[in-house]
Amino acid sequence: MKVLIVDDEKHVREAIRYFVPWDKYNISAIYEATNGQEATLIMQEHQPNIVFTDMRMPLMDGAELLEWLHAHYPNTKTIVISGYQDFNYVKPAIVYGGTDYLLKPLNSKQLIASAEHAFKLWLEEEAGRRQSQQQSMQLNVLRPLYWDKVLSDLVYGRSSFQEHQLALCEELGMPIAAAECRVGVISLQGTDCRLLQRFHGDVALTAFVLANVCNEVMAPEQSGYAFRSLQGEGELVVLLWNAAAQAEAVLAAMNEAIRQAYGVQVDIGLSRPNPLPEGLQQAYTQAREGLEERNLLQREGRIHSWRALPGGSRPAEDHALDVRLEKLRIAVLSGDDERMQRVVEEWAGQLAGLPLLTESSFLHQQEEILAVLRRWRPEEEIHLGLCYDAEGLFSVEHWQSQLKSLLQRLSSGTGQAQGSRLVLEIREYLNQNYAQDMTLQHIAERFFISRENVSRKFKQITGENLSDYLTNLRVEKAKMLLQNTNLRLSQISELVGYEDEKYFSRVFKKSTGVTPREYRKHEEK
Repeated sequence: MKVLIVDDEKHVREAIRYFVPWDKYNISAIYEATNGQEATLIMQEHQPNIVFTDMRMPLMDGAELLEWLHAHYPNTKTIVISGYQDFNYVKPAIVYGGTDYLLKPLNSKQLIASAEHAFKLWLEEEAGRRQSQQQSMQLNVLRPLYWDKVLSDLVYGRSSFQEHQLALCEELGMPIAAAECRVGVISLQGTDCRLLQRFHGDVALTAFVLANVCNEVMAPEQSGYAFRSLQGEGELVVLLWNAAAQAEAVLAAMNEAIRQAYGVQVDIGLSRPNPLPEGLQQAYTQAREGLEERNLLQREGRIHSWRALPGGSRPAEDHALDVRLEKLRIAVLSGDDERMQRVVEEWAGQLAGLPLLTESSFLHQQEEILAVLRRWRPEEEIHLGLCYDAEGLFSVEHWQSQLKSLLQRLSSGTGQAQGSRLVLEIREYLNQNYAQDMTLQHIAERFFISRENVSRKFKQITGENLSDYLTNLRVEKAKMLLQNTNLRLSQISELVGYEDEKYFSRVFKKSTGVTPREYRKHEEK
């Protein structure tokens, strides 16, 4: 607690300082003012919790100060001290919540009792405020998780709409008479993991952040609600009930907000208008299909509306796929690197020349490719991901480069020797790219193995955790910069891969036992 003593008589201020047992209540600071104007400035700068104030003072008297405190710092406890037994001075203390009214000359016992009463009262109320704040924080954390669960169950038909209708209206702003809805679906895996990388591969956190952005866009009109699907892996769902006719515009506004915040746009599948609630499941299915059946080669437009396919079925599979797979099988069995590279280039050229390449069709091709490679190298963990460019759009060139690199790694050998070569490559990659934002997810994707396998193999071969190796590498680079340059700590922090200077300093001290500033001073001596 902090205390402010306001009185134009110095000896009164000194008496209060002398008699009250401040240490007993862990008072951290005591301020003094000679009038109400000085007191308001101190309050604004330091926010004392307890105020002792005289009533008759120049410039701003005690009554005016009490009124000001009541308006601006209502939790502050006030003890009024006056030399005048006049109701005009007692009244403001009562009206504006003074905890006590003392007459001059001060009686030490009464002063101590009043002060202790004010201290205890403030502590009790502060404990209540903290408890209330903690409960509010817990509710704020649980609320989106609750609606993730409720709405996921609704779109999957696992819960009754009528059971939750009133809460949807009261808490999310859905009109009680809402009779139509549209659904949008965003795949969090479909942006080259750029957003996931920013949040260190945490799908739940990425979904939470994007849902907040989307809900801020919809908040003014209460046109819908965005939530994370607990059934769909890495999927954000947007339920629109007030903007069925303007759904494309609302989703486009969300995409623009995401672009402004994170520098990337996302692809969104959009359903047709469906009756609410009976058409909710169908709307969700349509939105997913709109996303899955989008043309990956299309460079314009990120909102993909569902359209019924002729005959109600999807297009037939590419009959040339079996031919391409056979060429790949022969190439990998031959062990000829050049032959494998030619097959990949031919495959990429054929993909780029297609008028339509849907995500579902492409993922099917990838699964067939992985099946061939896993039969070739069953002892390896093999992964391929959708490859996106800086704009978050699918890139045949990136896919071709990824598959070529994967084939080169798989053909270079097996067992311990291959593991050693892989770890050497990872170490060399870290040595060259330590200044970049580096996560296990990023390294796993770069070398086409799982995050767990990255850590296990690196520790197995080197005897050191990968994260420790990267930290030590960055610290050593930072030492060189501290010794040999006059760069600011913020600049050095960025140059060795830490955006947050304070976090860099903590890591440096944990590793070396001294802060970067202390290290630089020691080296300068």
